[in-house]
Amino acid sequence: HLAKRAGLVIGVELAPAAVADLLENTADLDNVEVIEGPVEAVLPNLDVPLDAAVVDPPRAGVDRFALDALVARRPARLVYVSCDPATLARDAKRLTAAGYCLIEVQPVDMFPQTYHIESVALFVST
Repeated sequence: HLAKRAGLVIGVELAPAAVADLLENTADLDNVEVIEGPVEAVLPNLDVPLDAAVVDPPRAGVDRFALDALVARRPARLVYVSCDPATLARDAKRLTAAGYCLIEVQPVDMFPQTYHIESVALFVST
């Protein structure tokens, strides 16, 4: 769990079923807050600094407004989990234009014998 290494973890999720799973999976952790809603609406209203962020968007990539809201919060580190290399590339271009540096991309074969891959990318604020 990342939460065991952090002071506070805020999970933002749009899908009610995923929110229920997140609440169940983090029930024993005191430093996790779960917010149901669109990230582009939630981020501007958070009143805590973001030292790091992890995003795991749908195949379409991070919503343009959500990415703008995230960049405005300026986390020092951003981990981007992607199931589509094309949308990762598109969003990486926007992140680098906003002052982030792409440090590393690690492909992960979570679906053996298929052409699907996950990629985990690390960006740092410059």
